[in-house]
Amino acid sequence: MEFSKDKKYIERIRGLREDHDFTQQYVARYLNTSQTMYARYERGASALPIHHLIYLTELYNVSSDYILGITNNPVPYEEYFREAAVTDQDPRSPGKYNIHWKGNS
Repeated sequence: MEFSKDKKYIERIRGLREDHDFTQQYVARYLNTSQTMYARYERGASALPIHHLIYLTELYNVSSDYILGITNNPVPYEEYFREAAVTDQDPRSPGKYNIHWKGNS
């Protein structure tokens, strides 16, 4: 069964792994899964479990929204809010994250 509705996360997990010069085997070990299973995530042949998504955000120090393709900003939210507090910006301002909900234009 192929999960083809939105494959942005497939591009992101492969790109992040390659950007960090990690092998599939290394990431699979980090996730406590097999290299074969991890390769299936990168191909879109198996869905990425939520607990693996959480571990990948920690491994790459990015937000889950970035991996899922919801935002193009890889900065984790806690870092974003820390930056906003330091610069006195309102963290809810639309400038940093460009998120659009279905039904809104």
